Amino acid sequence: MNNFKLVWSVKSECGPKRKKNEDSVYPNKSGSGKTPFKAGVFDGMGGHKKGEVASSIAASVMKLELENIEDYVTKANEEIIFSQNNNPDSEGMGTTMTAVEIDNDGVLNIAHVGDSRCYVLSNRQLIQLTDDENVPGFQNVLLQALGTTKKLDVQRKDFKLSKGCVVLLCTDGLYNEFGEEYLKKKLLEGISADTLISEVLLQQPKDNVSAIIINVV
Repeated sequence: MNNFKLVWSVKSECGPKRKKNEDSVYPNKSGSGKTPFKAGVFDGMGGHKKGEVASSIAASVMKLELENIEDYVTKANEEIIFSQNNNPDSEGMGTTMTAVEIDNDGVLNIAHVGDSRCYVLSNRQLIQLTDDENVPGFQNVLLQALGTTKKLDVQRKDFKLSKGCVVLLCTDGLYNEFGEEYLKKKLLEGISADTLISEVLLQQPKDNVSAIIINVV
């Protein structure tokens, strides 16, 4: 089956406790269309200078046409390090990156660094496809992030989607507020990213919150 039809919703909010939104998302608008399709969430490193710049650089790289999904992570890392080298006030900035591409055969290709997440709802089961890269015992400390090292160990995974599957990309500001059973229930109900983020904001989250929900229709 070629050219799967997709409907996606996108939302990113600062949240009540943070002064600025250091998350970025790609695409930054909800919509619909056919495969191939790319998307990503990027969580700029809080407490570091210019976290929002690092995440926006990573998001902008998704606009390019590169050979495979891992290349977007490599390119984004290079661009962030280049920016650091040319802007002393941005030294130390970094970001997570969870990027996906859905090809015409319905294969979800994932490239991941950090602790944002990619989930798939398939056959009424919610599956976390990415592993969080945190220092054991320190939930807010990342083992690696874009902008912190020239050579990244990029997680790669593929998952065959079918009609009815739902892909959720989110930053830790979302999954730290809701358990997986809640997320599964909401995705089964067909929730949009706008509504999901609105429900998170009712919890007074400590962090920025971002989500992209992609429905295979």
